[in-house]
Amino acid sequence: MKVIAAMNGLVSSDAAALYALRYAALFDYTLCLLHVENHADRREEVEMSMASVEEAASHCGAKTERVFLTGKPVAAIRKYLAATRTDTLFCGTRMRRHFFENSLSEKLSRLSLPANLAVVRVAHLNAVFVTENILLPIREDRLSAQKFAFFSSLAKAFAAATEIYSLHPTGRRKLAAMDTHAARILFQKINTRLSHYSNTLKLLNIPLTIKHSLTGEEVDQILHHLARHDFQLMIIGGRRLSSFSGFFQEKPMERLFWHTPVNTIAFYARDKK
Repeated sequence: MKVIAAMNGLVSSDAAALYALRYAALFDYTLCLLHVENHADRREEVEMSMASVEEAASHCGAKTERVFLTGKPVAAIRKYLAATRTDTLFCGTRMRRHFFENSLSEKLSRLSLPANLAVVRVAHLNAVFVTENILLPIREDRLSAQKFAFFSSLAKAFAAATEIYSLHPTGRRKLAAMDTHAARILFQKINTRLSHYSNTLKLLNIPLTIKHSLTGEEVDQILHHLARHDFQLMIIGGRRLSSFSGFFQEKPMERLFWHTPVNTIAFYARDKK
């Protein structure tokens, strides 16, 4: 089994590769450093980036390999994935007018792939090396097994503490009418539904906190929560065949990626077919 890091010589792809390295080392998978040759990227810079990741891999005993492909990037990667047993493909994204506009990560997120896709947005490069607290925002109790597995794997890889932040979309009138007792009962029900995830993290010796928020503005609430607490990484969920995350609609997702103060990974689960 392999973990793939798509590399182009830029800092964003280097950081994504380091997350991929942590993930691959945890499961003793081979880390494949992949580049699709094109006129926009200098091969010398790509090879220097690969060498840096290989040096980091040597310190944790992880296996690496280099793969250079030719042709149209999306088609070349898709063909390679079809012929290779791959757990997750890590791909960096960088600041631009629209994060996913005509980018490799945007194109890959639209495809039905035989591997998980992790799109990495880097806000602080240093956090790639030291990650102590990881946030997973969800809507109420909606948490897939695949997303939880990815979240818990990175937490284990970094020996990080975790927080599940359960957001409850609530209109202003309903919020004004809800008393403390009713809110407490609602939160307890959600905690019960998430208990199997809590128990799994306990078995893995991963510290977990579950927090709740009644809100009408999910992205604003997440950004506010991030600003008030010390997180180095946030995991959000994506959905195949969609331009943006299944947890957010298009504009909120883009705004979250623009303004997030911490490194963020959008996780797209592999196609189930």
